[in-house]
Amino acid sequence: IKMDKRKELRPVLAKIEATEKCSTEEKFQNTTLRQVIKLQHPLLIALFQDYAITRKTILNTLTEQRAKRFIESALSKDIAFKNKMIGLVVGQFTLEEFALYSTASSEFNKRIFAMIKKRLKDSLLELGS
Repeated sequence: IKMDKRKELRPVLAKIEATEKCSTEEKFQNTTLRQVIKLQHPLLIALFQDYAITRKTILNTLTEQRAKRFIESALSKDIAFKNKMIGLVVGQFTLEEFALYSTASSEFNKRIFAMIKKRLKDSLLELGS
């Protein structure tokens, strides 16, 4: 896939108003990160299910609270797993988006993890299937 075609694959999300007050990071989050994470949702779910299996955790047997704690723990403590999650998102960037990401990758990574964490927690039924 040509780099400039990547954006065409992304789902169209309801527009979030970009105001003059928006930081560069917030604009990037709203114009790129949200779409890429939504595009990658099935893969993020599959990767997390695989992670749970390798940790001998059966997600659909956990209470909602314990499942959410498991998600928190996985995304805060397992560096290799975090890097895989980041790779699923960054791998969908155009060269221009990657250049911007590189200028503040730790800030963007925090935003990526916050969004992925929320998406996984909101998808507990899907994770347990």
